[in-house]
This record gives sequence, structure tokens and C-alpha cells, in this order.
Amino acid sequence: MATKHMTSFDHIEELRWHIIRSFVVCVVLTIAIFCTSDIVFNKVLFGPLHTDFWSYRLLCSYLEDFCVKEIPVKLINTELGGQFILHLETSFTLGLMGTVPYFLWEMWRFISPALYHKERSYAQMLLVIGFFLFIVGVLFGYFIVFPLSVLFLTQYEISSTITNMPNISNYFENLSSTVLWSGLIFELPVICYFLAKMGVLTATFMRNYRKHLYVAILILAGAITPSPDIWSQIMVTIPLILLYEVSILVVMRVEFLFKKQEAEENYESL
Repeated sequence: MATKHMTSFDHIEELRWHIIRSFVVCVVLTIAIFCTSDIVFNKVLFGPLHTDFWSYRLLCSYLEDFCVKEIPVKLINTELGGQFILHLETSFTLGLMGTVPYFLWEMWRFISPALYHKERSYAQMLLVIGFFLFIVGVLFGYFIVFPLSVLFLTQYEISSTITNMPNISNYFENLSSTVLWSGLIFELPVICYFLAKMGVLTATFMRNYRKHLYVAILILAGAITPSPDIWSQIMVTIPLILLYEVSILVVMRVEFLFKKQEAEENYESL
């Protein structure tokens, strides 16, 4: 682990080993995912295309509109060797995503010795909270947003003569982008924390534009839900609104601590 007495070359060498260990973990995960393709593809990645998917069964138990009997879509491959290339690319992508937590931990091991105790505590707390929120966002995107999008997009038709046969690459692009953006959106409280620390964002600004954001969230929820049923929109709307409200509280806390620190400094200067 890096120390304050190490030279620049020692730091570079130490960083190199942190990166190498992360690369090894990525390779191991990629190989493991490649060898378990049946579970990864049929159970996980293609799960939202099955009528017995967990989200559909859960929603069906509460709302009849979500009792899925058929998902009218068939994935196709239009390139020779396309499935093999897709297998490799998907395995590497998932392996890379799975390595991110370990990579962050390695980077934390590298920079933490250079931080003061108070700074280390705050950074460690933010790292844990940020990672937790990202995982929650990914799960929200996979189990809620993407299945609702699949139901809407596959059942929407302008003519019965058109058959939905999307390219398999298009399916994975939609799945990965939905999951990734959901994870990033759930990082909103952490992002607002840093913006507030830099003085770019204030709680007053967020409260003034609260109504505008609520309208945007409702429009987004209405666009991705498969039916006009209010409950389907609520499932998407409530988590996003809660995120925004939590972000306001985070910014208020930062402003309070800043004013407190400023008052203590003014008192000491007297």
C-alpha cells in the first residue's frame, strides 16, 4: 500500500499493481461468465422476454394489466459468427462491469493513506453510499424500467402486418443503456453532494424547480409504462421523486455544515 514516504516512481509502481490485479479479476470474471452462458443469457439477459419473468409475476399478483400471456418479439442474428462475437463482447462487458467494485476498492487502497482521518471517513462513506445507490438503480432498471419498456414497445403496433424481429444487438443496446442510466440516475444524491460542496448547487434552487422536475418525471413515467393504468406510472415516479427529495436534504446538510464551519472560523478570528 502506498505511503507518504514513497517516491513518485514507487507510487507509479504501486498503482500499476493495483491496476494489474483489477485486470486479472476482470479476465477471471469474463471467463466465468463465458462458461456459464446458459444462465447469463437465458435466465438473466433474456429474462424480460419470458412471460414468467419475476417482475411480470409480481406485478400480475397486484395488477391484472401486467398478467403477460405473450411477448410478441423474436430476436434475430443477421451476421455470420454474430452470436459468437456477441458471446465474447457480452462476457467481457459484464466482466468489466463486475470488476468495477473491486477496481474502486483497489483505488481506495491506493489513495486512502494520503488522506487525513476525517477526509478518509467522508470518502469511505460516500464510496459505500454511491456504490449502494448504483446497485439499487441497476436493479430498478432491470426489474422495473426495462420490463415495462419491453411490454410497451413489443405490444405497440401500427399495423398487424408488421412483425417485431429486432436484431439481437439492438436488444442488448437497449438493455445495457437502460440499466446503466438507471444506475447513474440513482447517483443523484451523491452528485448533488459534490455540486453543493463546490457551491454550484443550492437547496433553494432545487426547491424552486421542484415542480418542473415533477412534470418531467411524470412525462417520463407515462412514456415507458405499457398502459394508462396509474399504478404502473406510480412505480416509476415515486422512486425518482424520492431521489430528488433526498438530494435536497443532502444539499441542505452541506449548506448547514458550511455555515457552521464559517461561523466557527469567524468566532476563532475574533
